[in-house]
Parts: sequence; structure tokens; C-alpha cells
Amino acid sequence: MNQLVRMSHLFPADTVKEPSPEHRIPFAQSGAFVCKFIIGEPNDRAVCCGAPVQDGKSWCAFHRRIVFEPARPGRLR
Repeated sequence: MNQLVRMSHLFPADTVKEPSPEHRIPFAQSGAFVCKFIIGEPNDRAVCCGAPVQDGKSWCAFHRRIVFEPARPGRLR
């Protein structure tokens, strides 16, 4: 099972509300301009967030904060 650690639990950040579950749709039916973050286990019946997104991004603001780790000062890449 996937373990999810929210970055907001580790670092203080701006408050971004979690999208409503009413937006959720099957991943196979997700089109453009909806969040494609998979809710639960990825399988043939995967459900994605489905919340509206802006600027052609793949994830809504809430899930982008989970997917991307913010850069830390002094960190070498």
C-alpha cells in the first residue's frame, strides 16, 4: 500500500483546501483541465481527483503541493 506524507505536515505552508470528493472521476474518463492525481491504489479502475486545474497543469494546487518537494536553501542538485 502506498504511504502518503503530506508536505504540509512537515513544513508550514500556505493553506490550500483539499478538493471536494464530488469532483472524482475514473481516470480513463478524465479529460483536459482536470486534476489527474490518482486517489487510492493505481489499477485498472483508478479514480482521479478531477478538480479543475489552470494553465494546462496535470494536478490541482492541493495535489501539486504533495507531488513536488519545495527546494530547500543550500541544497545541491
